[in-house]
Amino acid sequence: MNQDWREALEWMQTGTPDTGVDYFAIYDRDTFTYPDTAYGVMSWWDYGHMITYIAKRIPNANPFQAGVSGRDGAAAFFISQTEEETNRIADIKGTRYVMTDIEMATGKFWAMATWYNSTAGQQPYQPVFLVPDNPANPQALNPVTTYTDKYYLTTIARLHNFDGSLTTAGDVYYIEYTTTSGAGPYPVITSAAIMGAAEARAAAAQYNAQAQPGSFASIVNSLFNQPTVDVPALHHYRLVHESPTNIFSGSSPDIRYVKVFEYVPGARIQGEGVIEVPVTTNTGRQFVWRAASVDGEFIVPYATTGSPYEVRATGNYRIVGTGREIAVPEDAVISGAPIA
Repeated sequence: MNQDWREALEWMQTGTPDTGVDYFAIYDRDTFTYPDTAYGVMSWWDYGHMITYIAKRIPNANPFQAGVSGRDGAAAFFISQTEEETNRIADIKGTRYVMTDIEMATGKFWAMATWYNSTAGQQPYQPVFLVPDNPANPQALNPVTTYTDKYYLTTIARLHNFDGSLTTAGDVYYIEYTTTSGAGPYPVITSAAIMGAAEARAAAAQYNAQAQPGSFASIVNSLFNQPTVDVPALHHYRLVHESPTNIFSGSSPDIRYVKVFEYVPGARIQGEGVIEVPVTTNTGRQFVWRAASVDGEFIVPYATTGSPYEVRATGNYRIVGTGREIAVPEDAVISGAPIA
């Protein structure tokens, strides 16, 4: 078993509330009802039995392929493009915790996308292009997987890659490509340039408005953690644990192999603009969680006092550019209470 998964699951067994369901008891299928203390753990179905066996928790999907497909399944949860839809599924499934890993965000993403929509598959999110590999031989083409706006806006990307924090787009690849080259099932990139996201988006729109049939322009990136679009915060999900291994060899960037998030109502703060709070994880990794206001309000998932987890806010919330600081107690996060 992957040791990062084992570490995270062993933490979950002791670091999260008991579900009130006796793991070793025998229950009658026809008469059993879950107690009020029961909750689900959302992850990809590959990990369902491990969640049951090691963490002694109730997975929302498992290798029997229960809870995977359909409008309310795990695939729809992780591929969702809006927090409203993600929350709707979590509410239906009784989800309290979400476990993600780097494989779900990269190598296994195609499976989730295909379960979500078997016709479209991964193409809207991770399109593959052919790229000329040798200037001396233009016919030598290599396949390259890229990432689009729709990928970065999925729940799995927003959670695992960006910790549920507001993340702005940086430089992107502006590409021009053709689908009529006869090179096989994948389009061929004919031109590429690195530029800012806004500039690239305008250039793509201009090109596509007058492109010849079979020719297109788009913006993509080559790395899963470099968004092509501004990624909004997830207001109701807080990181509560992460495993030890940084998937990158250096100290930056720092993305851990397995992450555990808690789905919470979130405290409510009146205000406009961008709010932020410094966070230190159980591994010592530091990041700043940021969110933009919606209709004059911030919904925030991290407590500045009273958190039961090792992942902690290490200061008050601050509304950028105002000098205003706000303390948020744990009970407000759990109850969804407003902060005066």
